[in-house]
Amino acid sequence: MRKVWVVMAVLCGLTGMVNAAEIAGNEVAVTVDATYTTKYIWRGFDILDDKAAFQPSVNFDLGNGFSFNVWGSLAGSSKGDGAVSTVDREEWDYTLAYSNSINEGCPWKTNYTVGWRFYDYPDVASNDADVQEVFVVAAFPELIGNGIVPHASVMQMWPSEGKGANRDFAGTIYLLGFTYGFTMDQAPELPMTFGWDIVYNDGTGADAVDHDWSHMVWSLSTTTTCPMTGAKVTPAVYYQNSFEDTVNTEDELWASLTFSFSF
Repeated sequence: MRKVWVVMAVLCGLTGMVNAAEIAGNEVAVTVDATYTTKYIWRGFDILDDKAAFQPSVNFDLGNGFSFNVWGSLAGSSKGDGAVSTVDREEWDYTLAYSNSINEGCPWKTNYTVGWRFYDYPDVASNDADVQEVFVVAAFPELIGNGIVPHASVMQMWPSEGKGANRDFAGTIYLLGFTYGFTMDQAPELPMTFGWDIVYNDGTGADAVDHDWSHMVWSLSTTTTCPMTGAKVTPAVYYQNSFEDTVNTEDELWASLTFSFSF
């Protein structure tokens, strides 16, 4: 019942923001994504024990920097044959965010996003699984130049109720990294993005998670437009070096394919 009230509150908030945006004369832009990923790796953790997932999302750009996003993850296998079962791993995340820029026209220009996210697991009791977070993301597109954009993120997480099986989940995650955009002479129509991130986990996820640098991730992606549908198609490949066994005992390699529609 609590989850129903949470979803209703989110939808009511969304309706209010949509109406406010329309009153202000802004059109609400919608982007729908459909992603297939060969593994669901979340902040270093292998959520589905090497199993694939389908991850749809819809994003509402409400204007004036505000947005609302609904993101889901549905396991590609009905159950696990290893340490992790996927039976109860359906997940829906709801994110309210505000984005803007400061320091325009100087090397310290900063594109930032602040927001709140609710993680909902509909097949598990809220006090045992659901968590929340507030986050800040900042990128510095003019600091280095030549297609290199440093970025940093801080995520503060806590259980939605605090008295269940996830009562020791709370903590902070810090991320530092950069992206590098480039094109290859052999395929100038395919812009490439290389990414690198390193993460410090301050005991977030369970009581046993250590306070340490947990992992780093390397990525390579490109985006093209499908001539038949107009959808953007983004294939990507990732490799994770895992440092902290309480987060992940293995290095990880996975790939994803995303179709994105905007209207």
